[in-house]
Amino acid sequence: MKNFLVLLAIFPFMISCNKQEKIDLFKLKLNEPIKNVVDFNDSLFVGVETVEYPFCLLVEVEKSAKYTFEGIDLEEQKVTFQIHSEKLKTDSITRFGGAHIDLKLIKEENEMMKTLKDFNAEDKIYGVRIAVENAGLKSEILKKIELKYGKGTKNPNTDNGLYWNVKKENKYIFFAPDYDRLIILNSTNLSKTCYWDIFNGLIDFGGCDNEQYTKDLVKNSTKPEDVKNKPVVKIDKNWNVNDLIIGKSTEEDFLKSQTSKNFERVEEISGSSGSVNQIMYQNEYHDFYFYFNTNLKNPENKKTNVIKGFLLDNLKKVEISFENGLKPGMKFEDALKLLDKKTVKKTIKNEGELSFANYIIIENGQYEVSLVFNEELLFSGMHIR
Repeated sequence: MKNFLVLLAIFPFMISCNKQEKIDLFKLKLNEPIKNVVDFNDSLFVGVETVEYPFCLLVEVEKSAKYTFEGIDLEEQKVTFQIHSEKLKTDSITRFGGAHIDLKLIKEENEMMKTLKDFNAEDKIYGVRIAVENAGLKSEILKKIELKYGKGTKNPNTDNGLYWNVKKENKYIFFAPDYDRLIILNSTNLSKTCYWDIFNGLIDFGGCDNEQYTKDLVKNSTKPEDVKNKPVVKIDKNWNVNDLIIGKSTEEDFLKSQTSKNFERVEEISGSSGSVNQIMYQNEYHDFYFYFNTNLKNPENKKTNVIKGFLLDNLKKVEISFENGLKPGMKFEDALKLLDKKTVKKTIKNEGELSFANYIIIENGQYEVSLVFNEELLFSGMHIR
């Protein structure tokens, strides 16, 4: 009976020891070591996601019981930490489009540290992003922020966005309810005049030089004229590349070819299930990418993953020739004259955010060919999907 009473006495202590320690994200200084703000028992994904922010490393945590916001439980919310990474201060990772995801599942601290080293990243955070979809939760969070920092400044780029420049704490706070995000950053090593992300647009804190700010964001980008060892690319009349056939050639065929030299395999992972959505091979230095339809039951079977398309984002970074007579730098109207009018689906001008985005879209059986022309209407890139 005595031993039983002892067990009863220590049982509550055992429960309290096993209970996960909560972290109030609103109280972080945002210079904490990443290992101190995550739990490796949670689902942690590290990498790049251009939906969120392309010029830094992200650590995503979904449905963790670890986080609160000034007493508000965040167990159902996705939390993303930002980490400075010199390697990612380049425009190459933005060229995949707005939904490029390249995240790796991390299960232990050593694996996390190795990944940070691979990205030339710091081992501490400088920001946190919270996905907030529930209207009631948005209202609760906004009240907490206003109670501490007062009314925010209206974001001119969105309908309901607000921001706070808390200079005494070296913090930027961006409340973007239209896009279901709250973003808090340590501003110590950030621009003091400008801020940009996809959900907030460009914020001018006063005296913002947008051109210089953008140059600083992508300061490690390689100029096309400085690229060395350019791959040789030959495009046949059916838009296949170097004898690799779209919709037929496999991942195994690609790896056996000379074309695969200097390419890195990347798996696009579903954050919720951890399954492989897509396999891509990238040569970031030359802006050259291949995409594969994946055997979902066995994504590692390279004999069943088939090329579904490729992207050449900057034709100046490769040595390219076309069987149909196209040439890099060709004028828009000359390219249009050269092509068989029966195959040209449509010409799209001024589509998207860039006023100079001009494409010639070509139907070719089961896939489309997009020829891209720059602001001077010169042939500058292409992709097949």
